[in-house]
Amino acid sequence: MMEAVEAFLAKIKDQGHVLPLIHQANLQINLRCEGQMMQLMIKNGSTMILQNSEALQTKHEISGSPNAMKQLLEGTYRLRVLEQQGQLKVSVPLRSTLLLESVFFLTKAQNSPQAKII
Repeated sequence: MMEAVEAFLAKIKDQGHVLPLIHQANLQINLRCEGQMMQLMIKNGSTMILQNSEALQTKHEISGSPNAMKQLLEGTYRLRVLEQQGQLKVSVPLRSTLLLESVFFLTKAQNSPQAKII
């Protein structure tokens, strides 16, 4: 999962069209996958990941299988679709869920087959 998270962080910095979405955001979400937990922090237009930190205390969490988490971070499937299919468990308010869904989906790799616009 760490590789997918690092790729996501690199992509979000390269994709300027996503930055206005998170310009004034202040979110802390735990990402849990097979006993591994990371905290995604989005604050004032910047994103970071904390791993194995005591600062992981937050009530908002997204958890699921490695495959589902990878699909989310790569933007190949939308957050709410993965939740509806039972692949992810989302304990995040709806407004934050919609923001995260937009950020993950808009940050997807431009060279992937799903990301091409025909």
